[in-house]
Amino acid sequence: MSESTKRALLGSAVTLFVLSLLNKGLGFIKSMIIASVFGANIQTDAYYVAEGLMQNALVPISEAMAVSFLPVYIGIKEKSREESRIFTSRTMIDIFILSLFLSGILYVAAPFLLNVMLPSYTADERGLSVSYFRILIWGMCFYMSNQLLQSLLNAEKQYGYSSFTAMLNNLLLTAAVVFCGKRYGMHVLAVSVPFSYIAQYLFLQVKSRRYGRLTLRYGFQDARILQLIVQALPVFFGNAICELNSLVDRSLLSGMENGAVTAVSYASVLYQFASNLIGIPMTTIIYTELAESFASGHMEEGVEKLEKGIHISLFFCIPISLFVMISSGLIVEITYGRGAFDVQAVGMTAQGLKYYGLCFLAYCINALLFRACYSLNDTMLPMKVGLGTVSLNIVLSVLLSGFLGLRGIVLATAVANTLTCLITLYVFNRTKLTIHLRRFIRPFAVILTASAAATVVCVLWFHQSGEVNAVLRFVLGACLEFGLYALIVIACKDEISKEILSLVKSFVKKDR
Repeated sequence: MSESTKRALLGSAVTLFVLSLLNKGLGFIKSMIIASVFGANIQTDAYYVAEGLMQNALVPISEAMAVSFLPVYIGIKEKSREESRIFTSRTMIDIFILSLFLSGILYVAAPFLLNVMLPSYTADERGLSVSYFRILIWGMCFYMSNQLLQSLLNAEKQYGYSSFTAMLNNLLLTAAVVFCGKRYGMHVLAVSVPFSYIAQYLFLQVKSRRYGRLTLRYGFQDARILQLIVQALPVFFGNAICELNSLVDRSLLSGMENGAVTAVSYASVLYQFASNLIGIPMTTIIYTELAESFASGHMEEGVEKLEKGIHISLFFCIPISLFVMISSGLIVEITYGRGAFDVQAVGMTAQGLKYYGLCFLAYCINALLFRACYSLNDTMLPMKVGLGTVSLNIVLSVLLSGFLGLRGIVLATAVANTLTCLITLYVFNRTKLTIHLRRFIRPFAVILTASAAATVVCVLWFHQSGEVNAVLRFVLGACLEFGLYALIVIACKDEISKEILSLVKSFVKKDR
């Protein structure tokens, strides 16, 4: 892979990182306002269980179709641009029809599903969750269409629009809570979600209209769509297995103290804020690049891109993991610790976030390896690996929650993610392409040493600054952690740090 290609990849990743940072900042504000207005109680638990069930229904199907769509679309586009438009339009209407059908089924089945998930809730509390779910589910067809359109734009290397739509979602939901939350309660949030999906869909459809648009011509008999469905099925089952694990976790949490479901949901938001800042830019760009390299038969080039992604994951995830674990209480206090979100809620959320800190590296590497498999038109390996590790996750969640509470549930997730990463890396190396793991020995040692040294200094600062304002403690702690880390990796001449410095210098020269 040429130096210009490396810089182009890193430049695209940095641009998408900035957009993701802005989007996650808006998401932070949204979560802070929701926590301040509604707190953590049985009503919020009922809403987040309903929202979680909706995601459990949406994610397996929409992600399976979006992930499988990209390599198929690129293969068709290289032969005929017109055929790629026809394929896209037919896929869109098929997704729309499928999602409407599923929405109707889930609407009818909601009471049964939530009775199973919430055995410790009263009839009124379950009824509240059912009402939230039946409102949320009508945004399903637009959510699934949005995922497909984002995949389409990514295939055309227009990476930023997914961040823009997420920003739109955050702004709309925040406005709804600010202006109507106290008067109408959690129902206003539930009603706002489908309208937000519709707004995102309209935006994405305008931006992608030259590559394909919604028509009345369905394509269930199109051989290419049948190929897409065949490739998507293992991804769907793999995602469905993961979502089953989430259902079990929420069911266990619902039997704990009031607010446990909400606390873990907010901890997950904070975890996703950091993990998606790295994972989304990297996997979005590298997945497209891998699909192009493998489709054209350039296997070695694809491996180099994959190795670059793993190095980037090490570079960012290790210091972030350590910092989140030592500052979890401070992070939750700053973001959520106000209004109806009391000290108990802060403590529960901080416990969850601390253990989520163990998940960052495994999450990013898993995402890379799974997408490498998808680029090679292998959707079975991720499903097989996921089946085993999710089974372990469920067993660990049941066992650990008995004596660790919500901490045990999040710890089980961290252990399962790490095992998934190791197993997938081993199997991929044995059955697919060879990743040169020895190349990572020095970078890993440098990054781990730099992260550990910076974390020790940061811990000392936190211990000595107990009387300092929480925001100031956090900001200075972050500066110490990441500033010292940056100095050490630069001094040790880590490849990623050199490329980032080169990129910064080129931007400075352009500005001049």
